[in-house]
Amino acid sequence: MASPSRMTALVGAALAACNMLVAATSLAQDVSFFARLQFDAGTDTISVVVGDFNGDGVQDVVVLDSGWPSYLDSGVSVLLGNGNGTFQRAQYFRAGGGPRSVAIGDFNGDGVQDLAVANYGTPPLYQDAGVSVLLGNGDGSFGAPRNFAVGDNPRAVLVEDFNGDGVQDLALIIGRGGIWVLLGNGDGSFQPARGIGGGVNARLLVVGDFNGDGVLDLAVGRSSDRFFLGGINVFLGNGDGKFRPAPNIDGSYLSLAVGDFNGDGVLDLVAPGGPGLDAWVFLGNGDGTFQPRRHFSAGDGYGVAVGDFNGDGAQDLVITEFFNTVTVVLGDGNGSFQVAPKLEAGDAPWSVAVGDFNGDGVQDLVVANNYSNNASVLLGNGNGTFRGARNFAAGNFPRSVAVGDFNGDGLQDFVVTNYYSNNASLLLGNGDGTFQAARDVATRSNPRFVAAGDFNGDGVLDLAVADGDTRDNGGVSVLLGIGDGSFQPALTFALGRFTQSIAVGDFNGDGTQDLAVANATPSPPYDTGLAVLLGNGDGRFHAAQYFAAGVSPTFVAVGDFNGDGVQDLAVANYGTFSSSYEDAGASVLLGNGDGTFQAAQYFRAGNSAVSLAVGDFNGDGVQDLVIVNERTHGVSALLGNGDGNFQYALTFGTGMGPESVAVGDFNGDGRQDLAVAHGYTFLAPRGSFHDWGVSVLINNSRR
Repeated sequence: MASPSRMTALVGAALAACNMLVAATSLAQDVSFFARLQFDAGTDTISVVVGDFNGDGVQDVVVLDSGWPSYLDSGVSVLLGNGNGTFQRAQYFRAGGGPRSVAIGDFNGDGVQDLAVANYGTPPLYQDAGVSVLLGNGDGSFGAPRNFAVGDNPRAVLVEDFNGDGVQDLALIIGRGGIWVLLGNGDGSFQPARGIGGGVNARLLVVGDFNGDGVLDLAVGRSSDRFFLGGINVFLGNGDGKFRPAPNIDGSYLSLAVGDFNGDGVLDLVAPGGPGLDAWVFLGNGDGTFQPRRHFSAGDGYGVAVGDFNGDGAQDLVITEFFNTVTVVLGDGNGSFQVAPKLEAGDAPWSVAVGDFNGDGVQDLVVANNYSNNASVLLGNGNGTFRGARNFAAGNFPRSVAVGDFNGDGLQDFVVTNYYSNNASLLLGNGDGTFQAARDVATRSNPRFVAAGDFNGDGVLDLAVADGDTRDNGGVSVLLGIGDGSFQPALTFALGRFTQSIAVGDFNGDGTQDLAVANATPSPPYDTGLAVLLGNGDGRFHAAQYFAAGVSPTFVAVGDFNGDGVQDLAVANYGTFSSSYEDAGASVLLGNGDGTFQAAQYFRAGNSAVSLAVGDFNGDGVQDLVIVNERTHGVSALLGNGDGNFQYALTFGTGMGPESVAVGDFNGDGRQDLAVAHGYTFLAPRGSFHDWGVSVLINNSRR
């Protein structure tokens, strides 16, 4: 039977491995990598492990090759390391049919690393299924496979000592038949496999001591389908390689990990549920049973790993998501996780902006609610929380909101565009967080976005509106302010494209405000560019200059990303409308100071980017970017290097359908926080997976 000290060492080693992974992730924010080196290693490589197979102190690589589609060349490829980052030509060794998973162990006690391969079987009859053990020769080669029957269609293999005899054993996930255990004899052979249950659709297998008796236990995760229910089964080890079942945990889960999330010394479980189902934590009771599951928002969670990403001693999570992103969820040490608190607003909040609407020096929020035809004002409490929303009627389908003092009374007002009313609504502030009834402001058809600026230099705020709903009539309308909350008739500037958003800046240094307009079309050929309109100083603009940005640019913002005092542009690119959105992200165009821009630099940042904002989120004095990823349910932070380049994206979950982001300091600690409006509902109607609202992400970066 394994001793308690051994169990402590095992758990400690697992946590150390997680922390090494975290350290590598953190380093990736500060270093770059050489161009990738590629090495041939089979026809359909599906799994890889690292070890030292020839005992030279240099790490080698073993790649599992399924041999698809014929499955005739399936096996393992061994690439011995040269110690300089390159590898020798792959050596190939047969395993069974259709190998799916490989693990490293020393199964004959000779001090040389061996391999265990789970073989799913060769279609159509799935012969050659089972587990293959390849004993290492110590020179990087392996002996002929020893095959052991374990049931139908093994999917994954795990190496441990389940009976405490100092000999390594195997546990395998078997197709629809649960978990099988093979006890090692110490000479590279194994006793006949024992099935311990686990139920159909077993997909996940983790090991730990869940009842504190010093003996290794198993937790098995099962997904559900049209025929069978999912769940988690815990099997408590007897110390002799046999297991007894503990109560089943209901649910359907796509991954499973072990940690101590509330710091009580008892192992807990965490399990993502898949698209739109977030994730669940099961706190252990110390006897092999678990408390009722706790839900937290994690987007489209698939895979999960445990570590301490902010160095506070509490275990955090990194979760892989649908559409190829990773979300970090910080633990608070009591079994909960720091997810963005959701604030109720109206239906389908589409845009959010920051202001101080009651004059208390605390930042508040205003949200344009697309489906409820109103705007919500949430007054801040100064500690990162907000009061309940007050709703103010606007027009039909409010889409964008901008804050300013439009009547010169020293109080902040706001204006929203109404997409289907073909106008905008101006709401003048009373100074106490309430507003007068909306005043209609005439625009062109289908106004999408509004920005405020002084385009004729008279000291009165004007409006620039992105409007038009076809490639032929898209453009910008400029409404010059009179100073009393009313506006002159619109001046129109045709662009002939879908105008999505507008940013205001001085791009040629003449002291006159200019416009940058993101243009995109939601269908091929995907207009890919920015229109820059230099101002004349009288409210009119020169003809547009066009600059390539990315695929389907949806949002543009102004910053100085290389510190040269010249304004640059950052663009959120939605990407090609497909299942991958691999061309989504952010583009940065460095300004030349004369109203022109350098070629766009592209930075990967999640999928389906719909908006972005500029801020200094780590307090280093360099401007960073935060990008809203609509279909991956989060925001990606790109930390600036100060030379116009950015580090790898850090992604944070926000909940379903984020659409807009605003930057502010909501708890008064001097750090820039985020407010995210959730307005897109392509995955679910209200009340099923999620509710609309506003998420607030408090910045906890350490300077």
